[in-house]
Amino acid sequence: MRRLLWFVAAVFVFAAAQIVPASGQVIAAGDFAYTGDNGPGFWGEISPACAPTSVRQSPIDIDRVVLDQKLEPLRVIATETATVISNPGYTLVGKPDNRPTFELGGVTYTLVEFHFHALSEHTVQGQYGALELHVVFADPSLTKLAVIGVIYRVGRSNGFLQKILAAGLPEKSTSAPVTVENLNVADALTDMRSYYNYPGSLTTPPCSETVNWFVLKRWAELSQEQFDAFRKVLGNDFRPLQKRNGRVVKATPRGPF
Repeated sequence: MRRLLWFVAAVFVFAAAQIVPASGQVIAAGDFAYTGDNGPGFWGEISPACAPTSVRQSPIDIDRVVLDQKLEPLRVIATETATVISNPGYTLVGKPDNRPTFELGGVTYTLVEFHFHALSEHTVQGQYGALELHVVFADPSLTKLAVIGVIYRVGRSNGFLQKILAAGLPEKSTSAPVTVENLNVADALTDMRSYYNYPGSLTTPPCSETVNWFVLKRWAELSQEQFDAFRKVLGNDFRPLQKRNGRVVKATPRGPF
């Protein structure tokens, strides 16, 4: 999941091209990849949390769940605003001019960024989606993250994605960022009353195990043309599935499995 997070003295500080863990080590785009000697199998050499010995890594296959009647509808407050889309070399990142919020357990989390993976990182009963959107929020202390995941399947054209495509995707890390006018990240979210919830991690180095995941049950759709346009830029930027290690995935009663 995620990239643009700096950890400084155990506090997250976010920026657009690198990640600085608590140790002060800088992890830039060139330090990890999805294939070759810097691929996921070697990420543990970049950050120890990425190693197979870690116990709450993401993504996972959501193949069994525990229904929880106490899970409430998710509440995100966002409005249309100009949003800058950039390419740090490993994904496409969106940063709205305003500060959408996510209310969780009486705490207000603030949007840090959103970004995309192709194919999806999470799977549901072994099934991959074509694309996955991660909407990343941080708590006031910047030490905990809440991430809403939206999985896409190929089908009808998607209005939210089309606004981004119409502005022109920055194809390389050297490409200039583009600004999408009147974009509302809340328009990308499907049924906020129906989701899976589990404790996990960032899905890219430093793989910090500080993420409260909310993967929406209802998949969004995008056209084949839209998928091809995103895939051309993203390539295969998805981390392999990680072990559950006994973690419970809770699910709202509403919606399918």
